[in-house]
Amino acid sequence: MKFDVVVGNPPYHEEDGGAQKSARPVYQYFVKLAKSLEPEYISLIMPSRWYAGGKGLDDFRAEMLTDTHIKQLDDFLHPEEVFPTTNNRGGVCCILWSSRHNNAIDGVRVISHEGNNIIVEAQRGMRTNDLEIFIRNSESINILNKVLPTTEIPVLSQHISPRKPFGLDGNFIRTSSFHKDAYLLESPLKCYGKAKSVGYVEKTIIDTHSEWINIWKVYFPYANNIGTELNDDNLNTFVGEPESICTETFLFVGIDLNLNDISAANLSTYMRTRFARFLHSLAKISQHGTAKTYAFIPVQDFTPQSDIDWTQSVPDIDRQLYAKYGLDEQEIAFIEEKVKPME
Repeated sequence: MKFDVVVGNPPYHEEDGGAQKSARPVYQYFVKLAKSLEPEYISLIMPSRWYAGGKGLDDFRAEMLTDTHIKQLDDFLHPEEVFPTTNNRGGVCCILWSSRHNNAIDGVRVISHEGNNIIVEAQRGMRTNDLEIFIRNSESINILNKVLPTTEIPVLSQHISPRKPFGLDGNFIRTSSFHKDAYLLESPLKCYGKAKSVGYVEKTIIDTHSEWINIWKVYFPYANNIGTELNDDNLNTFVGEPESICTETFLFVGIDLNLNDISAANLSTYMRTRFARFLHSLAKISQHGTAKTYAFIPVQDFTPQSDIDWTQSVPDIDRQLYAKYGLDEQEIAFIEEKVKPME
């Protein structure tokens, strides 16, 4: 039997009895199945998480980025505009696939929808500069090309810890090894946990990445809403002194940066700029802020000798960064429309 057209809204996740965020996606298998039928056209709607993340979606993302038959991609950041009663963090997208189309020659028509309006429409490639993710906002590509013209520029993701950097899960703060006071411990380490919990642990129990204990660091939550449809786009960073650790609630940046108290404070400020948070959003599609979602944020000189005057206010630092990377008024306005000042 020959199928000329395949149209559908496939199941998104396995019904494994768990929460949606932990369920395994299955829509990618329906996309592959549709292609295997060798139709002339395919039109499918699916979650947008495959753009930059998603459990087990790396191979599917690579396949989508190199599929020359994708003719159009409609992107909906706010999923409730398509499915009012569902909650698909990161939005949904609809693809039009044509066996007759070659996007290596003609590009892909990428349409961004918001509030029942088309806000951006562009003819472009699925892949940008050999990046391994799909850049959602077409307007962002020129900005990214100015900030990271080559892959040789150091970026923050190269200096960020993995999840659970010291081997402590989120519930560690409820165990008997987490102490409110340090005076009863022989070698206490300050420990930062969820819900703003701060306590102390015995140094001898830390056997995961103990080499990171004595460096200056900047902590920040693993989960944040940057790059999602939610309004809160803050990145609440704070400086971590030597002899401090954290649970899996936090990641930290500082590995191989040789930070001190001054440069750590400057790095913390940098991560709160609109500039840095915007670049973070380009590599992020859900609340999961893994190290790789910081891959578009260039490392700066955080010392007093820097070309950036870190003693200025965050808005002034943003203006310095815009000038450093040659962003024009339209690009600056786009960043400041997408990312609010820190609250």
